[in-house]
Amino acid sequence: MSSQTSHALIRKTERYRDVLSENWFAYLLILPVLLFLVLLMWIPFVQGIFMSLHNWPFGGDPSWVGLGNYEYLFGWQPFVTSLKATLIFSLTTLFQLGVALAAALAVREIRRGKSLVTGSFLLSYTLPPLVTGTIWAYMLEPDLGPIFGYLTQWELLEETIYWGSHGDSALAVILFVTTWTFWPFMFLIISASLESIPEEMYETARMYGANRVQTFLRVTLPQLKSAILIALSIRIIWNMTKISQVLQLTNGGPGYETSILAVLLYRFSYEQGQMGISYAVGVVLLTMTIGFVFVFIREFERASGGDAA
Repeated sequence: MSSQTSHALIRKTERYRDVLSENWFAYLLILPVLLFLVLLMWIPFVQGIFMSLHNWPFGGDPSWVGLGNYEYLFGWQPFVTSLKATLIFSLTTLFQLGVALAAALAVREIRRGKSLVTGSFLLSYTLPPLVTGTIWAYMLEPDLGPIFGYLTQWELLEETIYWGSHGDSALAVILFVTTWTFWPFMFLIISASLESIPEEMYETARMYGANRVQTFLRVTLPQLKSAILIALSIRIIWNMTKISQVLQLTNGGPGYETSILAVLLYRFSYEQGQMGISYAVGVVLLTMTIGFVFVFIREFERASGGDAA
């Protein structure tokens, strides 16, 4: 090791020691949280990785297969289809963001009755996902549901659309119901952040002759960046792990077209009893989730730094 590298290592060690000595009480306060994460998250995660390297039938003894489960998954076309559905399902959060942002900007301009409008927007979010899934499963039922019944009665449709038998239409219905259910969550975060923007910033923009579009791009959007990143990260994580509405509406079908990874994990573990493969699916799902989280954390730190500047 060269002397220059040795000096750099010493300086870095001294810097870490100074930070620890100055912030020891803060680290002491977060120690219980760290222990909680290690015991209830990281140890099970490492154990899950280990078990994903085994063939483990439910009720039987696990046997070592190495990367065999992963080779099987990535060579199995339904898994690739499930992976694609998961990415589409997660990125649909951007559409939810667009709806929430437009609604929040519109509500901000309301002078009377704002509470009533806001409350009406939140109605879909107050219902449990299990209930909303049941409601929409009935509403969109091709033969008995009211939506297709009225459309056919009013001659807007020549024949009933059996959306559950086609992958694209089934996925579109799930994305619609998910958006209808959860966009108010993002609306709440963005609305709260909008209210915190100082009115002086808008007055300054008007003084310099900025129109509505310029004000939104140069004043509103930069101030909302942190809130948007938080809302997106939470919703993407939820989208990747929630399975109730998918099971209610399509049960992951037709075939595996709407079997997002969380549903695929459910199928392997609870329906087929293939615990080793289900662990492998869980590792892939958690890896994707952690990847999204790190990206959003990095962008959030940049946004916070920019706002602070």
